[in-house]
Amino acid sequence: MPRLLIVITAIFLLLFDGVGFAQEKSKDARLKNAASCNEFAPAAKQVMGKNVGIEQCYIVSDETVFNIKGQRFRRVEVRLTGTVEGWASKEKGQRAIYFTDGPDFVFVQSGLKGPRAHGVGRYEAGTGHGMTIMYPENARDWNGKLFVGAHGAGSYGDVGALLPRDPHAKYNRLANVNRYTTLMIDKGFAVAHTMRSSDRSNGDITVTLDDGSTMAKNNVSAHAGLIASWTQLAQNMIVKNLGSKPKHSYFYGHSAGGFLGRLINYMPGANRGDDGKRLFDGFLLDDAGGGMWLPKLVVDGKDTLFTTDEDRKAFAKQIDVSHMLYLGETGDYIPNKRLNATMLRDKGLGGEHRMYEILGVSHFDAGQVDRADLVPQNVDLSGLYDSFIDRLDAWVDKGIAPTATKSDLKELGGGAIALPEVACPLGVYHVFPLGINPGRRGGQETSLARFDGINQEPLDARGEFVDMNGNGRRDKRENLTQAWQRIGLLKKGEAFNRNVYVSCVKAAAGKLVKEGLLPQRVADDYAEQAAKTPLPDLRAN
Repeated sequence: MPRLLIVITAIFLLLFDGVGFAQEKSKDARLKNAASCNEFAPAAKQVMGKNVGIEQCYIVSDETVFNIKGQRFRRVEVRLTGTVEGWASKEKGQRAIYFTDGPDFVFVQSGLKGPRAHGVGRYEAGTGHGMTIMYPENARDWNGKLFVGAHGAGSYGDVGALLPRDPHAKYNRLANVNRYTTLMIDKGFAVAHTMRSSDRSNGDITVTLDDGSTMAKNNVSAHAGLIASWTQLAQNMIVKNLGSKPKHSYFYGHSAGGFLGRLINYMPGANRGDDGKRLFDGFLLDDAGGGMWLPKLVVDGKDTLFTTDEDRKAFAKQIDVSHMLYLGETGDYIPNKRLNATMLRDKGLGGEHRMYEILGVSHFDAGQVDRADLVPQNVDLSGLYDSFIDRLDAWVDKGIAPTATKSDLKELGGGAIALPEVACPLGVYHVFPLGINPGRRGGQETSLARFDGINQEPLDARGEFVDMNGNGRRDKRENLTQAWQRIGLLKKGEAFNRNVYVSCVKAAAGKLVKEGLLPQRVADDYAEQAAKTPLPDLRAN
């Protein structure tokens, strides 16, 4: 498929899929005609004399989709009603509406140290709670493993219509349009993408406290038990249709889904199924929200987390991917991401953890931007995630450790990851694109200010100039020769040209291939594209 058509298709899906989902949530009629999947729900638990667990499981659609090999997968849209136990905060503040079973992580690390109350929260299928479950129709096409996904803040982030992939292409871009689920099924994984109430300021969970009083408008953005019960339902469905339980189950989460993954891996006893065995064997966490949660649990003034060999054995292998242009509203997101890595290292878990910093990208990559014109102005992480999925699987399944942590923080070492777009720049990626609200969302996407040798350095959506050459003042943009000489990609007297550019791209991609961070076919595609990428009039350089 031509690349332009892929981009147009992706943006169409991105812009219009949310509308369709809003309509779905308003149509309870779908549930009336839905088939029951209650048989797959794990047994309810008794909490304070009440049954807690999945109460109703509805199959609202069931269709055949195809992976890149042409293998048939069932795509089953499941909606769920049920209850979870946990704690609600009785004070105001950041994340005060979170209903969670990990209050000593979620509330304490959010600065909520006031009164809290125990209770039971109810979630409803009619509002959108549920999963998209995809598994091969033929067990021979299954690799025997399951990926469970969780979206970030903003409720019910769905998979959407699957983006077409060309089996003959070296690299199918924009996989994040479908939250990387296409990468997973194309490798033969079964997938269960979860959708939950996770709005930062206006949830739809009603909590009944132990004293009989109620609280409304909570969310379950950070509730480990919710995902545990849903994962077991997905596993049961897979057993029924494929004949065996997944050999390994992995967790992928972006943003709030990332700190949800950390909660499951860090909170004592959370990463366990009803059979007492480990639920998730590995975690792939994509820019965990706010860099949280940190691996600490303070009891009587002392951090008690991962202090014994037995506790450390409970920790599952974890890869954290950190986007280095996302500073967050409080400016501490990058320090938190690095602190998470250093704390795990200092607690003796460095061998079970990797953190990869990615340069030139904010919270969302090219597959999750707001506008079509921003797609080529945001870095596409599909190639990296193609490798990250394989690296996590090989680490867990075969004991093949991935490359060491890559960070620009000297004590973590290795140097951050620079994709060819960043290592061989045609401009500078910067946050707060024009036309995007300069609030929270603006800091999560990027624009590309190109080295053209003509125009002034641009202003971003906040009205602040983009300091492309780092000299502290707004001036004329460098041309490519000047910029590459300053960066050190060219020596004094050398000029930028097509051959120089292609050679740089090949070297940058090849380095990542050697480190196991990029597939060779993706590196080959980068080289092919570099040979035909439009370049400015080099006479101006």
